[in-house]
Amino acid sequence: MVGAFMAALATAAPAAAATTTLHNAPTIRAGEAIVCAEVTADLPTVFGRDCETSHWGPQSDFAIIDRRSRAAYHCATGWAESSLWVNGQGCRKIPSP
Repeated sequence: MVGAFMAALATAAPAAAATTTLHNAPTIRAGEAIVCAEVTADLPTVFGRDCETSHWGPQSDFAIIDRRSRAAYHCATGWAESSLWVNGQGCRKIPSP
């Protein structure tokens, strides 16, 4: 019984480590990309108005994109109030391709 438990633990540990590495990679985001008509960036804070989202409430690990300039920002946390506005904290500019 203990042997089976240890074997299961040994196979689960590498999978958990791989998942942690993926989530820490800067190009992988779990949250959505929110496109807004007006974006103001005062890094590390980004504020967007007239946004294409229906989400209302806390956000994490998401992007805010300026509809006109296509400037994009990855934010660690924030808050969205549906299409009215979104506020991101812990943001950094995503380099253009």
